[in-house]
Amino acid sequence: MQTGNQHQGTPARRRVEAAERVVSRAFTLVELLVVISVIATLMGMLAQSLRNAREQARVVVCCAHTAAIGRAAASYSSEMRQWLCGSPGTSGSVMFSDEQIESTDEDIATDPSQIWDYAGALGPTYMNRSLPANRAERMRTLVEDGFACPSNSYFADPIQGSTEEVGPIGSFDRQPMASFNTIRNFLMWPRTMVDRDPSQPWGPIAPFPQASFDTIGGRTLRPKNYKPHIDRITNPAGKVYLADGNRYTDGEGNITYDVEWDAEAGGAFCNGGPTLPLTHGTNPHVLSSYQIDMSIGKIGYRHISAGDRGIVANFFDGHSTFVSEPESREPDYWWPRGTVIPFSELNESSLKCVTGRLRPDYSYRVGR
Repeated sequence: MQTGNQHQGTPARRRVEAAERVVSRAFTLVELLVVISVIATLMGMLAQSLRNAREQARVVVCCAHTAAIGRAAASYSSEMRQWLCGSPGTSGSVMFSDEQIESTDEDIATDPSQIWDYAGALGPTYMNRSLPANRAERMRTLVEDGFACPSNSYFADPIQGSTEEVGPIGSFDRQPMASFNTIRNFLMWPRTMVDRDPSQPWGPIAPFPQASFDTIGGRTLRPKNYKPHIDRITNPAGKVYLADGNRYTDGEGNITYDVEWDAEAGGAFCNGGPTLPLTHGTNPHVLSSYQIDMSIGKIGYRHISAGDRGIVANFFDGHSTFVSEPESREPDYWWPRGTVIPFSELNESSLKCVTGRLRPDYSYRVGR
């Protein structure tokens, strides 16, 4: 017959059993590594989610800024008989009134800082911005606050015209890069149109002939009856007025901004969009260089949404949205309907977008 002590085992046996229970409750090294791995994976997923949320928030803010600029431009047009803001022949034509003005003069009695400057034309009247009288200071002011993209941390060096000299020019110096550019393809006033119908003025003043251009840097031809007027914009929901971007970098990849007020290619505030060839001379186009040099391409394509890199664009109907890099290569976004673009003036990515739509003479006609 067993006693109670015999049933429970000897003290030594009880200590062994207790130790075995303690050991059985401890983690093995493999289990510990598995737990650490799971925690690290969860933390990585959380960090990525936070980054995605932060990026998406920046897209939302950028859309809000560009939409506000678009609304201001629409108000401008409604008051100026539907002429578009930012054109050398419309808001920029005031800078041609005094032929004594030198291209880099800093004191000019106009709101725009350059003939393509939409921001100077909109800021004081439509966006409650007080602008300095000095043009160099004014250009710095017009790349901040509501005119700035939250993902733009880049700085630009001043450059005079097409020269390679980069450095201080008068009071012009290194400044934040202009975040948003209007699209000059919609803002050009063909000289043939000005000559044909000079009785159609912008405001009280007919366009100056020197404020119009048949082409800029190539053989692309807009429709002969085109002018920077809202009724010439077909499919306004599919045509971009303003977008993330910048013109070009110098040959070494430094971002530049043109200080001349009569900068024909767009100055600091306007560009030709992401369909252009990869370079302008030796200078890479910011929006066109994405495929060959990401360090330059990300200057313009600085947003990420749903894993895709792209830009924020404001359309003529007023809406702003994210446009992915591949989608942005479609020429129809960036040119008036009826424009004829030689294939040599489209970059490789844009040519892929129009495969099967080239004409027999190897040009593309914008169809919508």
